[in-house]
Amino acid sequence: MLSTLEKELVAYAESFYTDDEQLNRNLRLKLAHTFRVRDETTALAAAEAFPPEQARLAVRAALLHDLSRFEQFSRFRSFNDAESFDHGDRSAELAVSRRCLDDLTQPEQDDVLAAIRVHNKVAVPPGLTLRAGKLARAVRDADKLDILPILIGYLKDPENKSIVFGLDSTPELSPVVRDTMLRGECPRHRDMRTVCDFVSCKLLWAHDLNFNWSRDEFRKRGYLESIRSFLPDTPLIRQIYDNARNALQPQP
Repeated sequence: MLSTLEKELVAYAESFYTDDEQLNRNLRLKLAHTFRVRDETTALAAAEAFPPEQARLAVRAALLHDLSRFEQFSRFRSFNDAESFDHGDRSAELAVSRRCLDDLTQPEQDDVLAAIRVHNKVAVPPGLTLRAGKLARAVRDADKLDILPILIGYLKDPENKSIVFGLDSTPELSPVVRDTMLRGECPRHRDMRTVCDFVSCKLLWAHDLNFNWSRDEFRKRGYLESIRSFLPDTPLIRQIYDNARNALQPQP
């Protein structure tokens, strides 16, 4: 049974539906993603023995992390932040304006909002409270675990190009992305030009998982192997893949 907040979330997403089935399809995609990230976060919090209060706040952040995606696609017909707005920042704004956190204490609201804002950033920034950092890392991991099956599904049946931001299907890395990855850095979305750029960067996600449960799930679900199968067989890709496999080993 859906909670009151979950029912309100569904109603909000559906308020953007039109007679354009392509639009509606992408809105449904994000709504379904939101609820799966909720489930991934719930499982992560249980496996990592979050205290009940932290588990509750992590799930709240998960439910609201993509709140702005419906407005984003409705207005811009794109999920690409570089072509629209930062969806983490905007989702936090909407969570406040739609009063989705009014039942929480002010410190709880602040920490959930911080987690929402930074869930899509290149890295978790310094300066967060310990609890906000933990919430952010939980949502970031859960988000990654659900995004990859969506991407792999597209690669097997490349029909909905919104999933890969409409990038060029050329099966090679663009020069800027290649050079960035050679430096061991994660390329920025605005520098990506090809689907190959977009997919190869997902190998680097193995280095940005924050909990042993997440690394174990990433490994057990075979995500690295699936991603690798859609990439060119080059020395750079092989090295990135090997480094990613090492990063998925359990950590103390």
